[in-house]
Amino acid sequence: MMRAMLTIHGKDAEALGRAIGPDNLPEMVMKAEGESLNFEFSVQKIGTMLATLDDLLMNLKIAEEILVCGDER
Repeated sequence: MMRAMLTIHGKDAEALGRAIGPDNLPEMVMKAEGESLNFEFSVQKIGTMLATLDDLLMNLKIAEEILVCGDER
């Protein structure tokens, strides 16, 4: 079993967490604290870890783009 931890820092960390929360895996723990968004999850294979991180980062990118568009209006 491999475990991954990812921390994202930024002023919109809590909003990003709310935006992508429904897409999180059941075994993923996400915690927003101030300007930090923390993720922890475990997988059996490195390929699964890479795919999960790729999906997570893409979802964060899309959520951030939506937040930025909202701020510009």
